[in-house]
Amino acid sequence: MHYAFFSDEVSPGARVPHPDGAGAGTDGGPPDPEAARMARLRRRMAWPLGGQEGADATERGLDHEELLALTRGDLIGAIEFGHIYPVFQPQVCAQHGGIVGMEVLARWSDKGRHHAPDRFVGSITSHGVETLLLDHFLGACGRVRARFPHYTGRFSLNVNPSTAAAAGFVQDFVRASISHGLDIARIVLELTEQTRIARDSEARLLENLSALSERGMMISQDDFGSGYASLQALGLLPFKQVKVDKILLHRARHAERARRLFSSSMVLARSLELQTVAEGVESPDDVTLARSLGADLLQGYAIFPPMPFELLQL
Repeated sequence: MHYAFFSDEVSPGARVPHPDGAGAGTDGGPPDPEAARMARLRRRMAWPLGGQEGADATERGLDHEELLALTRGDLIGAIEFGHIYPVFQPQVCAQHGGIVGMEVLARWSDKGRHHAPDRFVGSITSHGVETLLLDHFLGACGRVRARFPHYTGRFSLNVNPSTAAAAGFVQDFVRASISHGLDIARIVLELTEQTRIARDSEARLLENLSALSERGMMISQDDFGSGYASLQALGLLPFKQVKVDKILLHRARHAERARRLFSSSMVLARSLELQTVAEGVESPDDVTLARSLGADLLQGYAIFPPMPFELLQL
């Protein structure tokens, strides 16, 4: 694996050298794997103290309490060792049922134990390692493309607004996509958690997302209908897709007001020429309801569960 997000130069089609290169050992002897790994982590993530906080982070199991107090080293180590890994959940066209996209989701498992995403995903952003995870996931998308060359759909990746607003995000993302052999036009960037960010970050977020959209990337608003100022964000940012909050779909099964709200969301999206995704489709009734209310794409356990690379069939 390699880490294009943190490389200095990448020409189109080039592969980034693996950071475990020559010089990892001493006196020209065989490389020391542990020393090489720690040197790589310090270099890539610029640990200010160069400490060993991540050296054994994934050598121990993480129980429920520890997941609430993850360190940066815990997360880097888990990504490095593959304990945090991608799974793929297909999205199908509501009309013909064909697979037209896949969302890439994070899972964590080590020593036979599985940890719920809501126990660690927030920490990935707060500790500033989301770009490292994105790079790993872009690499996984590249492997899917190579294994299933007939698949022409998109790959959806989640990103927090604070990460997407960072200086250099556009250049790093484009560089990583090229490194992994991906056409940026086949990537959907799902903006998560519509929370308040600093005013200067709002301007940078608009600039970054507009630059990616101009390069052909689809920008999606995740969980539309929840969170902070969804309508305001729709008017400000260059969205081409909205994913309607799954709670709204579930309530629409039983409540007429929720049903009308879901339907109105579809009408609003169509008026703005936005593609719509109904997520959380968990039963045949959900499929029928989402289709009848005008969703373009369907995603959920009633269609396909999230699957690791090894079990993916396209």
